[in-house]
Amino acid sequence: MAIHADAKLPTDAQRRSLSKMLSLAIIEMRFLGYAGKPEQAADLADAFHNLPLDMWSDSFSRSFFRDCFLKVYQQKYPELSTNYVAMLDEIMATHN
Repeated sequence: MAIHADAKLPTDAQRRSLSKMLSLAIIEMRFLGYAGKPEQAADLADAFHNLPLDMWSDSFSRSFFRDCFLKVYQQKYPELSTNYVAMLDEIMATHN
């Protein structure tokens, strides 16, 4: 039984794109660390920490990942140049 109504295994194309998004986030974490912003780097790590396992699960929920992790991070740091919420929405919409 799925916990979230939209829970399903992402497609191969979605997982490839999610992996690229995760790679961008890791690079951003590195830059934040170099810039002396450890709290923001930790918050970004928190937003993405479940993705590597969840994207291989049929219980992956785009809405939960989006609203409880990515959106929370973006609201805390609105000056971001990387819009992970929009990126996720595009991935899930274009790679069905």
